[in-house]
Amino acid sequence: MNDNKKKSRVGFWIATSLAIFFFLCSVVFFSSLVGLLMLKGALSPHEEEREIKKLAETFIEGTGTDKILIIPVKGVITAQSSMKLFQETQSVVEAVTQQLDQARNDNDVKAVILEVNSPGGGITASDIIYKEILEFKENTNKKIIVSMQDVAASGAYYISAAADQIISHPTTVTGSIGVIMPLLNITELVEKYGIKDTSVKSGDMKNIGSPLKQMSDAEKKVLLDIVDEMYTRFLNIIADGRNMKIEEVRRLSDGRIYTGKQALENGLVDQLGYMDDAITLAKEISGLKEAKIIKYKKMFNLAEIFAGSMDNLFGNRTIKIGINATATDSDFPRFMYLWTGYQQNYLFKWPAFN
Repeated sequence: MNDNKKKSRVGFWIATSLAIFFFLCSVVFFSSLVGLLMLKGALSPHEEEREIKKLAETFIEGTGTDKILIIPVKGVITAQSSMKLFQETQSVVEAVTQQLDQARNDNDVKAVILEVNSPGGGITASDIIYKEILEFKENTNKKIIVSMQDVAASGAYYISAAADQIISHPTTVTGSIGVIMPLLNITELVEKYGIKDTSVKSGDMKNIGSPLKQMSDAEKKVLLDIVDEMYTRFLNIIADGRNMKIEEVRRLSDGRIYTGKQALENGLVDQLGYMDDAITLAKEISGLKEAKIIKYKKMFNLAEIFAGSMDNLFGNRTIKIGINATATDSDFPRFMYLWTGYQQNYLFKWPAFN
């Protein structure tokens, strides 16, 4: 009997101890969570501070006080940033714009080389970079050279047309001049599984481009008119930048891709060569005998890394239910200056346009 009472007391104290332990753990956890969130607010830099923060210079080669800046333009051209590990990465538009801004204010930077390796991207994103390049040249009188790498197609060629000179690798794939709006029609598939679209709309064309309905001739004409307008703008950009007649540009702009050699023969690039040739050309047209070759690098302080990790852990999460497998940009149909053949299985990732 006494043994049973003794065991009962031991069990009681074990249960009580465990309850107190878990209670204290909960208090510590929630206190830490509140403290971390408050610390995030205190440490996160204001937007104004982020905007004026300078990029760090990375020395590559060369001598002297004059500098030639290399700006990478890689991946799908978009204005949408993304998360990598615990830190938000800049979009292509933001990265190029920030680097041009810093080069504009550095009197020692005498020329810029855009290292382009991109299949193109969004029409507006491409146009923003094009405008930034033109304004940089007009405001500084500094030269901009494009050095094409593996791919410099569609929107990537659009921005290249603003440069003073274009150098292409012999193995570069460029061209793909034109506009595309990737769309799918899955009406037969949904009918097979008894799925019906019951959308309520204010007008006949409110769901234009929907994959759940057959496109009417009137809807197709609306989209084609927009494609034609954006296409004509593309042609004029090339004609102005390359000093070509619009008829000549149109002949080259049926969407086909070109090798570096073919692009040179058709006047789309100025010469074949490599990064060394681009550096030599940048020196020549800028009147430099020697120069330091540099790149900019965005540096993150502890506060920014912490703020990014907190956003990653506690920020808004969107659960996506749809037919797209992945999406690193906006999940909606849009008009693109993009060579869609660059990515395998592109259509099966619709509507992720990259």
